[in-house]
Amino acid sequence: MLDFNAHIINEWNHLRTKQIFVSCSAGVDSTVLAVSLKRLGFHITVIHMNYQLRGIDSDLDALFVKAFCRKEGITCLQKTVDLQSQLKNGGNLQEIARNERYNWFQHIIQSDSNNFVALGHHQDDQIETFFLNLGRKAGIMGLACMMKEHNRIIRPLLEISRAEIIDYAKSNGIEWREDQSNASNKYRRNLLRNVIIPEIKTDVPGINQSVLKLIETFQTTQTELSNKIAPLTVDFSKHGSIEISQLKTCSDSELIEFLRQSNQPASSLEDLKKLCNAQKGKKLRWGDHWLFNEGNHLIKHPVSVKTAVPEFSIKTVSTLPTVFNKKCIYLDAEKIEGELNLRMWKKADRIHPIGMIGSKLVSDVISDAKLHASQKASVMVLHDRANIHWVSGLVIGRKAIANTKTGNILQVTISEAPLK
Repeated sequence: MLDFNAHIINEWNHLRTKQIFVSCSAGVDSTVLAVSLKRLGFHITVIHMNYQLRGIDSDLDALFVKAFCRKEGITCLQKTVDLQSQLKNGGNLQEIARNERYNWFQHIIQSDSNNFVALGHHQDDQIETFFLNLGRKAGIMGLACMMKEHNRIIRPLLEISRAEIIDYAKSNGIEWREDQSNASNKYRRNLLRNVIIPEIKTDVPGINQSVLKLIETFQTTQTELSNKIAPLTVDFSKHGSIEISQLKTCSDSELIEFLRQSNQPASSLEDLKKLCNAQKGKKLRWGDHWLFNEGNHLIKHPVSVKTAVPEFSIKTVSTLPTVFNKKCIYLDAEKIEGELNLRMWKKADRIHPIGMIGSKLVSDVISDAKLHASQKASVMVLHDRANIHWVSGLVIGRKAIANTKTGNILQVTISEAPLK
């Protein structure tokens, strides 16, 4: 039989002076984890989240945890959330519950550098997770499954089987509550646990050790992959840009890791590869940003819900200046048809530029200016009922431009240029 206490001390003695918050559901694994850490002299607090999903059973779990902590002399923190109300707007129950749980964990971890959160996941959970992720066509990260320690979330029982945990509980007089929903095979994990894995073990008795060896290999590979890609991600996060040539040298696994470290879904892999090979100006949604192809680089820009139209003013002047700037133009009032207005450019817009015969598409004006793709959406045009007179900051039209013979000169000034 496993020397349970020796295992905990050997693996986790470095955290003896830290504050460990044990997430306890009332089940055997988390209850045993809390008791063993407490009796071995670790500084612990038990945390319990009541999702109110199983009626009276959820409340009884909360009461059990409170009574158990009182008996063991452990501080207990409990939190109640109403998942049913959140589900009214749709969503995946298990995902919403997990988000609530991990948001609480992160709050605890971030509140003090000495805080750790301990979870009761055991060896059987690890094997089930492997098969679940295999069925989801997960990459290396998915098949690496759960880490023993990552970002101050620890799993001290991950190398211990559920049978060994139950033996320890019985030998030490530790009580727990069984979640009756664990017997229902409508959930994939339960189906794996109760039916599929036992059947596989009947034909392949050593399957557990084989799976654990594979997980160990994937974890080693994942760690190497993470360390290799981290500098790339850090640099991208710092500067908001990355050389396309750097991404093109990455394998699919490395690109998936780049996406993961950038908090983007792995499903974006093909879109990222297409963007790297696309023409300049193409873009990809990147969280609350756009990722633009700017030729040699991918550059990140915030998503603007609406581009603000800058203010402009019109006043009559008697003479033209000797020096012009990009913030104002001078028009002949007699040649203006209707009112002057400022708006964002449109695809079919045309202007008759000074010094050129005929007209030119505003889109070509913008292209010739070699603007960043993100700047293109901010280009404004000044127009009347018949003509565009100014592509702000870029080109002035000749249709109504004032000259030294103009009797009624209008000075049009933009208070804040949209382009810099």
